[in-house]
Amino acid sequence: MDYGKGENMRMLLSLLKIACQHYGKLRSPFGSDTLLKETDTPESAVAKLFASAKRKDASYAALSHCLQLLPSEGRVRATAIEVQNLLVSGRKKEALQRAQEGQLWGPALVLASQLGEQFYIDTIKQMALHQLVAGSPLRTLCLLIAGQPADVFSTGSTIDGMDLSQQHAEVRTNLMLDDWEENLAVITANRTKDDELVIIHLGDCLWKERSEITAAHVCYLVAEANFESYSGSSRLCLIGADHWKFPRTYASPEAIQRTELYEYSKVLGNSQFVLLPFQPYKLIYAHMLAEVGKVSDSLKYCQAVLKSLKTSRVPEVETWKHLVLSLEERIRIHQQGGYATNLAPVKLVGKLLNFFDSTAHRVVGGLPPPPTSASNGNSQGNDHFNQQTGPRVSASQSTMAMSSLMPSSSMEPINDWEGRGADGKMTMHNRSVSEPDIGRTTR
Repeated sequence: MDYGKGENMRMLLSLLKIACQHYGKLRSPFGSDTLLKETDTPESAVAKLFASAKRKDASYAALSHCLQLLPSEGRVRATAIEVQNLLVSGRKKEALQRAQEGQLWGPALVLASQLGEQFYIDTIKQMALHQLVAGSPLRTLCLLIAGQPADVFSTGSTIDGMDLSQQHAEVRTNLMLDDWEENLAVITANRTKDDELVIIHLGDCLWKERSEITAAHVCYLVAEANFESYSGSSRLCLIGADHWKFPRTYASPEAIQRTELYEYSKVLGNSQFVLLPFQPYKLIYAHMLAEVGKVSDSLKYCQAVLKSLKTSRVPEVETWKHLVLSLEERIRIHQQGGYATNLAPVKLVGKLLNFFDSTAHRVVGGLPPPPTSASNGNSQGNDHFNQQTGPRVSASQSTMAMSSLMPSSSMEPINDWEGRGADGKMTMHNRSVSEPDIGRTTR
């Protein structure tokens, strides 16, 4: 694992720790009064975590500024005189326009606040686009305050027909992603309406353009994206696992353990909480325990799963219960027979492997659909899979389809992002040498 991926995983685990410390919450609800207790809120802890994750390389340090080239002092003085003369004549709107054109943002914001909310919002937007560097956290926040989430991911701005970002266009194109930790920190610490959609889109870009699945999942957790069953449009199945790049091996013990920790944090805040899409993976984990000889632990895990499913009413739960009970029965029969030669753990493992192969497809879904059907995009009928006390953003509510967040290059379904060959066709890998074989993973 390289340094960057290791740091992202460290951040993800720290995020799960914060979730446990704050009873499953990573942000307070939008509109809640947090001004008097800023140091006590989950978002303050999350923002500090992200802000501390600055990259240490020289190129990052060189680009850490946030201001574009400013007008000369002489031009600013001339603009101020013009604005003053227009105000003396009672031409307030013209004075505002001149202040914007001359980047005299202090007087411009004061005048805009007097003219009304729409003028004020537009002036904030103009200031962000023309004075602040694309991708900088300050620009991101100003645009969100102005209600312009689509411009957060734009890379340029123009004044009088001149492209101010042309000189460093190539560098600034990816600056939002290069500085994703601080951008996520500023969004988290300063709530704005529907900002979770921007965070989701940031995660999508990190996954699609950088293949940084761990960073993407950090974004999804902060935005409270729904966990979903394996499908052609699901973003989040298991925390830190890329279910599209490694469809046969993504359900690793580590990914299941991370997701279990997240569910536990939610249970701390609500004892009745059940992360329904996650329950089938618990059955897989129980199989893993039995396979490596931890039969007693597997039995206890089965009992815990049955207890958590006791109050659920969705149709799939009955199937899951039946499968867990089947495994539990096999384990009990094995335990009653003792550890004689003909009933050694390896014998049990062989029988369980056949049972596992026949049920894995049923509990978590099949392999990815063929390329010809990828254009169908969204999954259907998954509403009953969403977790209780559900978050607001799911794969079916794709940020890519929203007119306010719509760079054209990001309109593809999630399952079109990975595994493309030189001919543009989807290729699926049975197993990567860097990924564990579920059937032989040991702890």
